[in-house]
This record gives sequence, structure tokens and C-alpha cells, in this order.
Amino acid sequence: MLVDPFAAAAQETAPGSCRTARNATLSGLDRSYVRDEFRILYTLEGEHALPDARDLNRNGVPDKVEDVATQLVVGRRIFSEVMGLTHPMRQARNARTASIDVFLFKMEKGNGRSYDEATNYRLGIDAPNGHCALRIDLLNSHSNQNVTPAHELFHQYQYGYTMFKARWFLEGTARWAEYALRMGVGAERPLPATLPALQEQVLSETYAASTMWNRLATLLDPEGRLKLPADLARTTYVDGSPVIHDDLLRGAAFMKALFEALGPLDRQVSARNGWPTFGWKEEDQRSAAHDAEIFREVLQVVRAQARRAGTSSSTAEMEAFLALQAALH
Repeated sequence: MLVDPFAAAAQETAPGSCRTARNATLSGLDRSYVRDEFRILYTLEGEHALPDARDLNRNGVPDKVEDVATQLVVGRRIFSEVMGLTHPMRQARNARTASIDVFLFKMEKGNGRSYDEATNYRLGIDAPNGHCALRIDLLNSHSNQNVTPAHELFHQYQYGYTMFKARWFLEGTARWAEYALRMGVGAERPLPATLPALQEQVLSETYAASTMWNRLATLLDPEGRLKLPADLARTTYVDGSPVIHDDLLRGAAFMKALFEALGPLDRQVSARNGWPTFGWKEEDQRSAAHDAEIFREVLQVVRAQARRAGTSSSTAEMEAFLALQAALH
């Protein structure tokens, strides 16, 4: 039986929507493993069978499946308990969700994908009326300890906070978040100082936009240490290797403040355009028409965080970066 640790919170918010869909591939994943709010669905037979079904601890669950669940729980604890981000299932948009369903199968493209709409797929493991869940897909042949699960989970946090899906924001900050588990910090480069540089280095990029987010994190939070509970820091995968490699993650408070600023901003956009609060068309969520408005909000949050942290914004690099606001239209 799935225990929903967020049921009470969901009852206190306005009900969100939950569309119904059918998917033959997902329905064919005939095995499930439940850890907290995560349901991991997989199969050992057919086209989408796990390529590696090793079970070192002989508990009847493939190590791959357990390791995915472990990483997701660790990611959730870092993002919610340590960083203070609101869990996706506690967001009004997702008030009807009862789990985060993670599907392991042979993906045609990519290593993972996170979906922004709560959906009832009426899976075989569900009651007759089905089950409303958030969805993450993962490549079933990826190495057990790759950080794709945490990356895709971070997308669920993003979707809970804001309707904006500009990839320079989504993928750039999700790549930053990977370093909550990975060793060290991500690559960075000097902040863009002109609109052409901003367009080239950030707005036209996806994962590579992380270099700007990493640089901002360094400037705003050079110490960048997470206060990890001892039990969390010691968590291991089935083979005994650590899930978290150090406590270094710069810019956590900045990222939280940014997420909290983008929610009210997209409500303004909804009202201005007459769009349903959580019912934007996909092309509107991804539209570059929002880039300037989103980026102005980024600049405002950077200024506020610099003041709060007592960080100097008087360097030539930061001054040129913040001056971009006057040039944005």
C-alpha cells in the first residue's frame, strides 16, 4: 500500500487538475517498488526489460531499482529539507497527486524526462479508478549511480513553482542542482556583460546555461556548504558507494529565492494574457517571448541576494551584468 506523506497538505490546497491518459509502454511495466512517495515501475521481460537485474542484497528487488529510489529520496531530502523548497506534491498545481511515478524503460531518446502535468494512467497496480501521479521517465540501461534521477526530480520542483519552461532556466538550473550529489561544483564562466553575450551564452543555450547559474552561485555564496543531517550524508547505494559526495553546493538560498519570485511573475503573465493559472499551452510555457521578463526577475533576485548576503555587487563583472536590466525590453 502506498503511504502518501503529503496527503494532509494536499487537502489544504485548492484541487489541481489530473488528466487521464493511456500508455501501452507504461502499462507493460508490470513490477513496482515503492519508497515513500516514489513508485518505481519496471519489467524484467520483453523489449523494456532491465538490462541489468542484479540483486546484490538478495531482497528480490534489482539494485538498479533500489538505487534509483535511494537517489530520489536523497534528492527530495536535499531539495525540500535542506534547501527548503516546497515539495512538488505540496504545490496547488499538484494537489490531487498521490505519488511521483518513475518509469524505467528503453527510451528512444535521452536519459530521462520529467512531465509537468499530473496524470492518471490507470496502471495495472492501481485501483479501478486509477491514481493521479506526477511522472518521470528514466532510461533503464543507465548506470545505477548516474544523477539523472535527481536532475529529473528537480524539474518537478521547477514545474511546481512556475509555468515558465525556458530551457536556459530549466536545464541550466537542473544541471546546477546535480552538484548537490556530485563532487565539487559545476563549470562557470564570467557573467555576460552585453545583450549579444547574454543571448549567446545563456538564452540560446540549455544545459550549458548552467555556467551562468554556477557563476552567480559562486559570487553570491562562495562558501556554499549544505547543512546535511548525518544520516543523509551517510546514505549509500546497494553496493555501499556514497550517494552524496560532499556538502558543497553554492547558491542554494539564491535558487530558492528565484523559484519563489517566478511563481508570482507567471501569475501576472496569466492575468495579462487571460490564461488559466495552470493551463498554459505548451508553446506559451516555452516561448522566448518571456525571456526578457524572466531575466529581469533574475537580476532583481541577484540584487536582493547580494544585499542580504553582504556580498559586494560593485565588481566590474557584477555591475556590467546587473546593468543589462536597462537594455532589456
